[in-house]
Amino acid sequence: MKSFGSSNRGLAAEILLSWEEGQHTASELLDQTLPDAESRGQVTDLVLGVLRNRTLLDTVLTAAAELKPSFVEKDLMTLLRLGAFELLFCPDTAEYAIVNETASLAGKQARRRGFINAVLRRVQRLIENRRCPREGSDLRRWISAKAGTGCLLKEPLLPDPDSQTLEYYSTAFSIPKWLAERWLAAYGADNLPAICAASNRIPAIILQPNLLKTTAPRLAELLKSEAVHAELNAEQTMLRIHTHRYLPDLWTFQKGYFFIQDPTAARAASMLPVQPGAVVLDFCAAPGGKTIQLAMKMKNQGRILAVDADSRRLQKVEENCRRLEISCVQCVPPEQIKEALGAKNKVSAVLLDVPCSNTGVMARRVEVRWRLKPESIPEMVQTQKDLLEQAAGFVRKHGTLVYSTCSILPEENQQVVQDFLTRHPSFTLEQEELTLPSCGSEKDFGHDGGYAAFLRKT
Repeated sequence: MKSFGSSNRGLAAEILLSWEEGQHTASELLDQTLPDAESRGQVTDLVLGVLRNRTLLDTVLTAAAELKPSFVEKDLMTLLRLGAFELLFCPDTAEYAIVNETASLAGKQARRRGFINAVLRRVQRLIENRRCPREGSDLRRWISAKAGTGCLLKEPLLPDPDSQTLEYYSTAFSIPKWLAERWLAAYGADNLPAICAASNRIPAIILQPNLLKTTAPRLAELLKSEAVHAELNAEQTMLRIHTHRYLPDLWTFQKGYFFIQDPTAARAASMLPVQPGAVVLDFCAAPGGKTIQLAMKMKNQGRILAVDADSRRLQKVEENCRRLEISCVQCVPPEQIKEALGAKNKVSAVLLDVPCSNTGVMARRVEVRWRLKPESIPEMVQTQKDLLEQAAGFVRKHGTLVYSTCSILPEENQQVVQDFLTRHPSFTLEQEELTLPSCGSEKDFGHDGGYAAFLRKT
C-alpha cells in the first residue's frame, strides 16, 4: 500500500488508492487502517464520500481542468477526487487547507504538487456557494450534499434533469446509467429522484435492542451514560445514534445490549410467525441480524439452525450470538442440515435471505455501484431460484417460509417468487412487501430498500 503519511487525508488517500488497484474492498481496508487513524469518523467519511460520488467528482474535475481521469496517474487522480470531494461536500473545512494539504500529499516533486494545486484551484473557482439550499437552485448547477443543502456551482455542469433524466441522475448521484434506467422502468419518473437520493445518502446508524436483556428506552438511558446520544423511533422499538465512536468499544455493545440493523432488514424476520420452542431454519444467515431477531421472538427457547455457505461469515453469526448471550442458535454448513435436523427433517418455519444485487442497500454498501454489472443479474437470479427450491424442501405441511432480499430489482423479487409459485402449487403467497430506500425525515430514521414475501405450505 502506497503511503501518503499518517494524517486523516493521507490515510483516506491510501485506502482509496488501494481500492482503485483492486487489492481489497473499502470495508476491509477501513478495518485494517482505522486503528491507526486520529479520527475514525473523518477517514471513513472521506473514503465513503469519494466512492459514493465518484462519477460526479470526475465530471467536475473534467470540466474544471479538461482532464481525462484514465490518463492521470492513479495516485494523483485519487488525490484530486479527495480534494474535490472536500471542496464540494465539506463546507466546514477551509478551502485553502483542502487545496494546500491535498497538494502536499503528492510528494516532494514540485511538478506533482503543482498539478494537484492547479486543478483544485480551478475547482475552487467553479464554486459559487458551498452551502446553498436546494430550493430555488438550478439543479444543473447544484450538487446535493445533505439535509437539503449542497454546493452551488457558477456554471451548469450537470445534465438537465427534465430533458436528460437518466444522464442527470446517473451523474448527480453516481448511479450506473443502466441501473437508473431499470429503476425508471420499474418505478417511474416520480420515484426515481427519491430512489437515487436515498441510495446515495449517508445512512444513519440504527441500533436494535437485545430484547432478551433490555428495551429500546432503557438502552437509550444506558447509552446516555456512555455519552452517546440516541433517538427513539415513534414506536420506541429502535434507536438512531450520531457518533463517530467505535461501537465495539462501548460497554453496551460488549455486554450484548444491542445489534446494528436497518429497519427494512428487521421487517423480513418479523414476518415469520415463530413461537418459543419452535424449530426454525435460517438459510443464508450471516452475519446474523435476522437470526438474532428470530431468537428474540422465540425468547431464546427452541432451536434455530443458522446456515451459511461461507464459513467465515457463519463464524460471525456465532460471535454475535455469543455476545448477545443467545443459546438457541446452532450454526451449520449447508451440507450438514439434514444431519442436524435428524429424523424430523422438515421444520415449521424457514427464513431465506438470499444473496442478491444489493441494489436496495447502496447507501451502506457504496461499492455495489462499481462492482455490479447488468450481465451478472441473470446468474444471480438463478442462484436465488435454486436456494428457494432447496429451502422450500425443508418446510413441512402447513409450515411457512419467508423469502427476502436487499434488492429492489423486480427480477430478483416478485418474479422469483411468482416463478416458484407457478411450479409449486402447494405454496401460497400470503403477504409481500417491497420497500424502496428512503432518506427519511426528522421523525423518520430513513431506511434501505428490500423485499420480503411470506409463503405458506398447504
